[in-house]
Amino acid sequence: MAIVAQSGEETLRVLLEWFEKNKVTYNEEAIKVVTQQQTQGGSNIVSPNGIGVVAKRALIDEEPLVMIPKCAVISSASSALANIFEDEGLGGSLALCITVMYEMAQGDESPWYGYLQSLPRRADIPLLWDAESLKWLAGTDVGKWVERDEKNVRDDFGVLQTLVADYPSVFVSQNGVRWDDFECFMDTTSLVSSRAFMVDEFRGNSMVPFADIFNHLTSAANVHIESEEAVCLLCGNEFGCEHTEPLDDSDDESEHEDHDDCESHGDHEDHEGCESHGESGSDEWSDEGSEGSEDESDGEEIPILVDCNGIPVIDSSDDMDVDDDDDDKDKASDKNEDDSPKMDDDDMLSGTLDMVVYQPCNAGSEVFNTYGDHGSAYLLHRYGFCDTDNDFDSVALDTSDIMQAISVAVSEKRAADVAVIIARSKRMLGPRHRAHQSEEDEDEEEDEEEEESDEEDESESEDEDTPPPAFSIDAPGHPDLNLTTMLVLSLAEESVFDQVFKSSSTFRHFFPIIRQFWTLFQAKLDSGASVSAAFRAANSNTVVKKHTVGMVCRVAHQLAEARLAQLGDNSILKNKPADPILRARWESAKQLRTNEASVLQMCIKRYKKAATKLLSP
Repeated sequence: MAIVAQSGEETLRVLLEWFEKNKVTYNEEAIKVVTQQQTQGGSNIVSPNGIGVVAKRALIDEEPLVMIPKCAVISSASSALANIFEDEGLGGSLALCITVMYEMAQGDESPWYGYLQSLPRRADIPLLWDAESLKWLAGTDVGKWVERDEKNVRDDFGVLQTLVADYPSVFVSQNGVRWDDFECFMDTTSLVSSRAFMVDEFRGNSMVPFADIFNHLTSAANVHIESEEAVCLLCGNEFGCEHTEPLDDSDDESEHEDHDDCESHGDHEDHEGCESHGESGSDEWSDEGSEGSEDESDGEEIPILVDCNGIPVIDSSDDMDVDDDDDDKDKASDKNEDDSPKMDDDDMLSGTLDMVVYQPCNAGSEVFNTYGDHGSAYLLHRYGFCDTDNDFDSVALDTSDIMQAISVAVSEKRAADVAVIIARSKRMLGPRHRAHQSEEDEDEEEDEEEEESDEEDESESEDEDTPPPAFSIDAPGHPDLNLTTMLVLSLAEESVFDQVFKSSSTFRHFFPIIRQFWTLFQAKLDSGASVSAAFRAANSNTVVKKHTVGMVCRVAHQLAEARLAQLGDNSILKNKPADPILRARWESAKQLRTNEASVLQMCIKRYKKAATKLLSP
């Protein structure tokens, strides 16, 4: 697009020079950065036309391999366009996408040219697939998500066109970047989707040079990123923040609270990020039930208006009249001279991102990163590839299908009442995969939920910003814990359900108890215990009735059967394409369909057997 294509070796040479110039360092004795290589058996060790990392010797646990200064990342919060984004209320992935396009438009004048020239023109994610290729995804989760993606991206493109019209002297089409070209915008969107990492709460999702060279492998990743996320929300510094003064022991509580306003305490996301753009930059693409990066702002009022370097911003209304074009240029260029990612001592205050070994790697093997504990559908949708062996696979269920199952099992009124409970408990039932949460985290959340007041719970029902809960069948073949817990309450006797429906506090009381039962029940089944033994072990405190659990198992396998029917067979994949790009898509679609079918088939087999056992006289 904006970067002239050149040979792989030349691309790598320019990239490595850029690393050295900008103090992106790596252990050259332990690893090497290479273009595509082949093993003796003929299989690729690095993806075609790609760059990867190979171990020169055996790598050991906790060994640091790469140090990336945060000032070297491409972030909308610290970009030359930061003031414009602040004025226009833009953030998140849309702002990052615009930032990347802007830097590409600068060509070799961009401080990030050496990095940007190493990127492909686009990432072949399903959003960019043609209609014929998308047919291979019919019935899969990705097929459903892509149906909604293009509308969301077109909405974002509309926001971009308004921005370009408002700042014509800033957004100049040059060096292959055309701001009015939807395909150009889509290309950059695909790069941001497939390569951005969550850095910290100031920078948010950013392009991280070197980190995106490591390819992902779910079952055998070797390294991960370590980053300090608690940074100043005004300047992004980890150390020596000029916006707060050191506090001594004599400071009162209110001063400590003021100091805390400048810290970030959010959860760190693993390579999360670029599924949605939107005017506010919120993540609203269609990865239902998947994690998204949260809004970087903590909602606190900032006492003075400062830019991302902490410099006070003069209110434009007090300025003398100036030419609009010059003013637009100033907004984007005031920081241009200071925006070079080259590090000095002050830059070290921003901190670093470190790539650290957490699983050993043999000499001569490719070194893999982890993009997070994500299922096949998420990986294909976001990054354009699909693993063959993925313990985090899951298949989404439509809430309407669940309500229909409850209607058949009990009554339409019961299903309508359950829908009310779900609507008023969105935050408690928020999308989460059981593999993403430790038992300790669950216990802490349960304690907090039980301490919440009824008034707080009522406010949940009015929280329109909270996304609806997502229910799924998860590998190796279990309905997710929120689903099983809701089904227990939904299929309970009338007197029990009446209490849960009428009292939010009663629902909060029962929910974690029943959830813990299903956690133990599923774990026992996974360990090879019989259905009866698993039930007895999980129900030692007589939490639920055997018949109710049997009914839940029956509904679970019926839901899996219905979802498998929607997926259909693989007859649409009978002709393997000869074209390399189409063949790669075909193989990814086939792998996704195989993975989703396997999860559903295992659920049907396991829970049909459990229902028969538990419902027998």
